[in-house]
Amino acid sequence: MKFNVLIDNKEKTPWDFDGIEYIANANICHLNTGDYTIEGLEDILCIERKRSVAELAHNVMEKRFVKELERMSEFEYRFLILEFNFRHIEDYPIGSDIPKSKHKNIKVRGPFIMSFLAKIQVNYNIHVIPCGHRTYAEEVACNLMKTVYRKYYA
Repeated sequence: MKFNVLIDNKEKTPWDFDGIEYIANANICHLNTGDYTIEGLEDILCIERKRSVAELAHNVMEKRFVKELERMSEFEYRFLILEFNFRHIEDYPIGSDIPKSKHKNIKVRGPFIMSFLAKIQVNYNIHVIPCGHRTYAEEVACNLMKTVYRKYYA
């Protein structure tokens, strides 16, 4: 029972899903919402991935990202998978690739980002999953996709 993963063509460094026995192929295409889904379940499952706190901090200030969250809320299964954990958000910008000399100019700080993530969960019913690092985030995404796929095709 294998399925195809669809990856949005705007993903700069997509997960590769190599060696995952239940994934037949990972195909890059245009997705209107999110970064990952399953072929045939594009209107059911939406996974948005954030690689860094800096990326998320940038996104929380964009109307485009809020519109994406609104679209995500229409999916039955919707997830925001973070390749970092809440501690990284609390410490931001410490530990980021932003030069220390620029830290004083950063307007979006950890408490604001944490508040924004709470709003995402409450207002859009999107599951926010902090994974700590890329490898575990990909594993979590695979397990979510497998579970959703089996629900519809088992």
